[in-house]
Amino acid sequence: MKSNKIQSEYSEPVFKKAVVAAAFSPRLTAVLNESYRLLKLLGTWPIIIHVGEETPSERSKLEEAIDRSDFRDHPPICFVRNGHPADVLIDVANEYNADLIVAGALKKEGFLKYYIGSVARTIARNAPCSVLLMTDPQVKPQPIQKIHCAVEYDQVASLAVKVAIDIGMEVGTKDLYFTHTFREPELEDKKGMFNNTQKIKDIYKKEDYQLKKFLSQFDFSGIAYNTRCLYEKSRSVTLDFTREIKADLFILHGPRSKLDLWDRLFPHNLELALQNLPCSILMTR
Repeated sequence: MKSNKIQSEYSEPVFKKAVVAAAFSPRLTAVLNESYRLLKLLGTWPIIIHVGEETPSERSKLEEAIDRSDFRDHPPICFVRNGHPADVLIDVANEYNADLIVAGALKKEGFLKYYIGSVARTIARNAPCSVLLMTDPQVKPQPIQKIHCAVEYDQVASLAVKVAIDIGMEVGTKDLYFTHTFREPELEDKKGMFNNTQKIKDIYKKEDYQLKKFLSQFDFSGIAYNTRCLYEKSRSVTLDFTREIKADLFILHGPRSKLDLWDRLFPHNLELALQNLPCSILMTR
């Protein structure tokens, strides 16, 4: 008898092809090594691209960088292409039918100039696929111990949950967290509401039930996970929780045409918000 649950184990990888952005920076080897580790675990085919002037010198620099990285024994497709960085990455993703774009960024110090300004916004808003931005890549990749996935209750956004399960299984993460933020007018009524402890408990109990019911349709294959419902008293509550648990990876569904969690987290200046990320972020699409 077949299970009615949404499977987290696929006959094919959750990401089949990934475009890895190789900017010539001090972090390049770290970006390549982190990409190699994750893509190998997921069974994803990499395509490495440097956006710059197409010259023999630039091509040679890219090949030398790959030879210094963990990709050296399994050389991927790699090439140099001129153009605007965001446009090139999106074009290559379309050209190769990639379902993931991987790029590196510096934590707290802001994005490398290569990804500053409209580039991050353009990739996040217009990429035809999922996007992984690594805030603190290491030459010797560290284990992904904690994953936080923000849950939205619709089938389109459920891809984030499936990806979190798949990555959690493949990397052997120790702590997998699923959260859902909610708004409740009653909690905003300060006339005695905060003294009604039982009413507050009932609200959270209802929200916890809905989250667990939604997650019950997925096949976790015995993986332990934690759930938490977060009252959205501020736009940063989801990122605050990510910081609180010291997550290594934050997963959420990418921006859509309708207003959703993405728009509440990054309402105006996406670039500034991304500079203050507590960890790497994976936006599914």
